[in-house]
Amino acid sequence: MRLLLIFILSGVFGCTQAPFVDSRREAGQPYTVGESTADRVAVCYNPFSTNETEIINMAKAECEKTDREPKYAGHSYWTCRVFLPHRVYYKCVDKPGAEKTKKADGE
Repeated sequence: MRLLLIFILSGVFGCTQAPFVDSRREAGQPYTVGESTADRVAVCYNPFSTNETEIINMAKAECEKTDREPKYAGHSYWTCRVFLPHRVYYKCVDKPGAEKTKKADGE
């Protein structure tokens, strides 16, 4: 019995996957079916195999596409995949000083 338990646990923990930005799309469709949008980044992750820095860097990379930065916006638990069960949300907000730059440019 103990050997079976060790085998099962090693199989479960051996199947870890890398976190990902949930921006899935239907084939041929322009809109996402995942949780991410241009204004909100959703990252699916496993708390046992992913560190916070990795998640924040993913959110920064997504928000940087629109010249903004991520701001923590919440969590949902057990809503993603089996091996990446949790989802963290970041809202893409203007960078500090960006509003002043826009006003100075006459926008």
